Amino acid sequence: MDEQKEVEFLLETTFRISNLNMQQTSGDFKLNMLQVLSECFQYEHAIFWEVADGELNEQPVCFNVETYTIQNYLHEYKYYDPLHPVNMQNQPDIQLMQRNEAISKKKKLYYVERFLQKNDFIDEMVMYLYNQQKPTAAIGFLRKEGELPFTEKDSQKLSYVKRMIENVYLLHQYVQPGESLQITQREKELLLYLCKGFKNAEIARFLYVSENTVKKHLQNLYRKFQVTSRTQLALKYSESFRT
Repeated sequence: MDEQKEVEFLLETTFRISNLNMQQTSGDFKLNMLQVLSECFQYEHAIFWEVADGELNEQPVCFNVETYTIQNYLHEYKYYDPLHPVNMQNQPDIQLMQRNEAISKKKKLYYVERFLQKNDFIDEMVMYLYNQQKPTAAIGFLRKEGELPFTEKDSQKLSYVKRMIENVYLLHQYVQPGESLQITQREKELLLYLCKGFKNAEIARFLYVSENTVKKHLQNLYRKFQVTSRTQLALKYSESFRT
């Protein structure tokens, strides 16, 4: 592909990303984003994760990746993954497995042999999306046996459209705030006690968890509702039932 065609291709990709339907549900929006990236870059296996406090949401949107593969990853191998958020401090926003040196070679080899290869994958690349300098989402790309490994050129191409992907994703969250919150059942239980005026220690007793766990849930809820205090959180949660 010559330079002119390359520019036209990237402009077309950017245009398609910018025209994704903002009225879609969170799941449909993410799946359509992955489909566009697949059609434009031939990334046939991809996962769209939400990220909160350096951890991956356990219900990602998958494109040609089996559910049991995700479960296996989450339960046994995620912290061996060099491209997991906990290993990404001071690393570039787009990471190639082959280039990453965030963890020891021994752990990396263990992850490649025990997880990637056993699931018929040969390579991995991840792009992180940021909001206010914090990772808010990650799109993981995988290559299967018979496909070519990712290269620096793959990373470079993604870098040209990353800002548009980031902006469109954040705009979708703004347009569809209720959908993007994705409150868990445990968080709903905590919110009910919070709205009744109970303190952390009391909530911990009712939910049979530690106070630290309650604090962690609260921090996640502050982020989801974009508030900074218990009072603001209770008010905004109450308002969500009236809108």
